[in-house]
Amino acid sequence: MLRLHLKAILLLSALLVPVIPAFSATPATGSLTGTATPVSWSGGPYTAVATDTSSCTALNCDTFFLTINTPSGFWASLPNDEVQIRITWLGATNEFDLYLFDPSGNLLASSAQFLETYEEIDAGPLPNGTYKLVIVASQTVNVSYSGTAQIAVDPTVANGKARYQPGKMTFGTPFELPRPNDPANSGATIVFDQDVEPRVAHDSLGNLYVAAIQGVPGGVDVWKSYDTGRTFTYLGQPDGTQVLATTGTTTGTGLGGGDEDLAIGTSGNVYMNSLWLGSTTQASSFNGGSSWVVNPLSSDIPADDRQWIAAYGNNTVYLTYKQLGTLLTGTVSIVVVKSTDGGITFPQITQVTTPVTGVQPGDQGNIVVDPRNGNVYTVFFDQTSTQIYIARSTDGGVTFDLKLVYQGPADTSLAHVFPAVAVDKGSNLHIVFSDGVNTYLTTSQNQGATWSHVVRVNNGASTRTAIQPWVVAGDSGKVNVTWLGSSATNFMDSSAQWQVFMAQSQNDFASVPTFAQSAVTGVVHVGPVCVNGLGCASGTRTLAEYWAPDAYLDGNALIVYPDDKNSGLPSGAARTWFVRQTAGPTIIQTVP
Repeated sequence: MLRLHLKAILLLSALLVPVIPAFSATPATGSLTGTATPVSWSGGPYTAVATDTSSCTALNCDTFFLTINTPSGFWASLPNDEVQIRITWLGATNEFDLYLFDPSGNLLASSAQFLETYEEIDAGPLPNGTYKLVIVASQTVNVSYSGTAQIAVDPTVANGKARYQPGKMTFGTPFELPRPNDPANSGATIVFDQDVEPRVAHDSLGNLYVAAIQGVPGGVDVWKSYDTGRTFTYLGQPDGTQVLATTGTTTGTGLGGGDEDLAIGTSGNVYMNSLWLGSTTQASSFNGGSSWVVNPLSSDIPADDRQWIAAYGNNTVYLTYKQLGTLLTGTVSIVVVKSTDGGITFPQITQVTTPVTGVQPGDQGNIVVDPRNGNVYTVFFDQTSTQIYIARSTDGGVTFDLKLVYQGPADTSLAHVFPAVAVDKGSNLHIVFSDGVNTYLTTSQNQGATWSHVVRVNNGASTRTAIQPWVVAGDSGKVNVTWLGSSATNFMDSSAQWQVFMAQSQNDFASVPTFAQSAVTGVVHVGPVCVNGLGCASGTRTLAEYWAPDAYLDGNALIVYPDDKNSGLPSGAARTWFVRQTAGPTIIQTVP
């Protein structure tokens, strides 16, 4: 009997000891007990690479088992302390990724950036147990690394660090929004066949609206969903023959289609604005999209580009655009015009920037209005695309002041492509942008007066490159950030496979915010994604330049995006697809 008990004890002891695989770091284990002493290890050199932990071998990965064994009450006595894990190596062209698994084997956190010489995980106050670290040589051969883990004070001031976790958000099956084929389309022409740069918005009753461009002179297509996005009805082209377009005999003839934007008033008015370069066509519906009142000269000043609109209250509409030299030949300016009759006329005209003097704008992002105080904001790059500015009006758009949000490196363009701004329910601001490698977020808690350190949002080997970002804000400090991501390290890679990603932060204002990331779709595009507008080579700009999601009344994400891989059109054109979040955390808990 004693021998049997002894065997049982030995077996139990063996089960409690981590199984050290053949590809182990040196040393293979270490412990943190609450003292100031860190643990260190090293690994490599490696003779092969791996995409992630699923393809690990002794040639491309290491494991290190970290045991946390702190005294009872340790974390309560030191509420600002956390476990910090870091690996470093030589040469930014080399790349390692760092993964942390909990004692049950679940992925807890990771760090997988690009063009850096380190990865780090701010793991927070980990409960006692044995955690597995996996170090993946994702883009390096014959290079070694060094690792450390320690208990240290969590940063009290934001410094650009973030925590990255796998997302718990799930999404339904994406589907294409249907519309009749244009009679003008031969089946081989992108214009008339495409529906790109889509935007989705909802009204207070839960109806959804989507708009997408065909391109000039194809016009803008609009859809409506009465059942929270399960099905969509094609409403026609507000900038063209309106509801007659639903028959398919008069589509592709709109006065616009170059760019569009969509906004919903508090009383349910639907506003759509469509660019035709000479001006913009403002279409307003006061009956849920059944008919539209159209103003084809809504910009007031001719020769415009990349317009955006925002609704405030029942009948106020703000329209902003980049003016292309009418005010002074050879210059561009940002202009905001205002309507108080539901977009029928825009009598108030304000120059946000002035030619020659002051800040000169590059690409301009969207415009938003804070429904709590009426403040108006629009975001833009400077001419060099290395600076981001916020323009703010506190007097109903009569005047605007400018504030530098971020100064990027002199040799790095931030225009990949538009910056995007959102205002949350606490009147806080959130801006996202991409430098062609990563998508970044910065926030303001004082109506744009000061801004936080920028923080990288995307994480992981599947999204080494992250472009075309957008941000949707919900409750105070809660945001969804979406982007187009690829495992390729260059957005012009001819073999790059692109997916839609979303990261959610529930603590945007924390000194170390947490991003939970999920892939929203499968592959939606294969090949390069050019961000140089009309300067792009043929076939490299089929996804156009942006797509704008929303958050529904219950907080679930509503996402529209262009897809040219699954639409299967002979022309190779992209069509608009829709997908909705079905479960997981949301950014709105205060459901009206």
